[in-house]
Amino acid sequence: MIGLINANPNDDRRGPLRDELTNAPRAPDSWLRVYPAPIEPGESICSIIFRCLLCQIGLTFILILWTMAWMIVINHFEGPYEKKVSLDFQNRQHQLVIDLATQLRQMTPVSPKWRKIIKERIEEERQLTITAVGNGARLRPGRFWDLSGTFLFTVYVMTALGFGAPVPQTMGGRTSTLVYAIIAVPTQIYLMVNASTCIVIHVEDCIQRLMQSVDEVGVFKFTDEHDRDIFYISEHAGREAEENSKCRQKFSTVISFMCMGRCMPLTIFSYYVFGLLIFGLTRNKAVSEMVMFPLEFTTTGGLEKVESHVRILYGLYVEGAMMVLACALDSVRRHSGSAAASMSLKYRLFESEPSLPSVNE
Repeated sequence: MIGLINANPNDDRRGPLRDELTNAPRAPDSWLRVYPAPIEPGESICSIIFRCLLCQIGLTFILILWTMAWMIVINHFEGPYEKKVSLDFQNRQHQLVIDLATQLRQMTPVSPKWRKIIKERIEEERQLTITAVGNGARLRPGRFWDLSGTFLFTVYVMTALGFGAPVPQTMGGRTSTLVYAIIAVPTQIYLMVNASTCIVIHVEDCIQRLMQSVDEVGVFKFTDEHDRDIFYISEHAGREAEENSKCRQKFSTVISFMCMGRCMPLTIFSYYVFGLLIFGLTRNKAVSEMVMFPLEFTTTGGLEKVESHVRILYGLYVEGAMMVLACALDSVRRHSGSAAASMSLKYRLFESEPSLPSVNE
């Protein structure tokens, strides 16, 4: 390094270090393999297992097993507690009614003390209700923390969404959630980043091939008796291309519109419409409930009234929504427009990696 700093900039003997630093090619976009690579001759069993576990399918399988295990653990803590708190709340309400009836029976009818006693009981009922709800009591105990509700909760935790998710009340449930999140959240993010990069690159390749196929005019390829490839333009194909030029232009316009923004706006809109159909229209919901269907899957939006299979479907829908979002962000990262670039330069939004100081400095 000392020789590099003190060397003459015109001297070619300064070594390859600076050339490697300044002229090193950028690594192309890469992603984790979807499935393991083929087995090499003489490869050890440990190497095969390691590759199988660290591909996208392997990590997904590990994440599913991890989620199922901790879903059962969290349900073991929270399910019985929810039933116990709700039952205790009902018993205490019943006892308040009995105490109020007993006191009123011992007093003179329409006594001035009636009002005081009733107000005291109402206040006790209010305090009891607030405490019970804060502890997780429900009108229909066992509906929030059954296996389907716990599955939806793990999806909320894994995706770091947390939108209206129920909160564990027991120390065991909270500790289990923390342990689950430590592994599930980074694994989920890592899988989303790899899968979104893989999907975006392959989708772009399909779009380019599709646009090229629209612009092509009938070009045929054949091999003669000497096995040489000869290309020619068919006159018949050319006449058909001229006759169908308007159709091709319309088709190209439609394809260009659908592929606008790397298909991300159309994909997001289509996915939202798919949610409307599945969780709104097929369940005969009102128009307002259809448009705001995610609100139904929150603690205050009526989650305890949702059927178990619908909760599981919504959990899978949330996973798909996070994948669509990851693809959209990766597409924006890879293809930021000129407007975004000019805005980032104007407001100095990004930093670039520092350049190596010159030899004269």
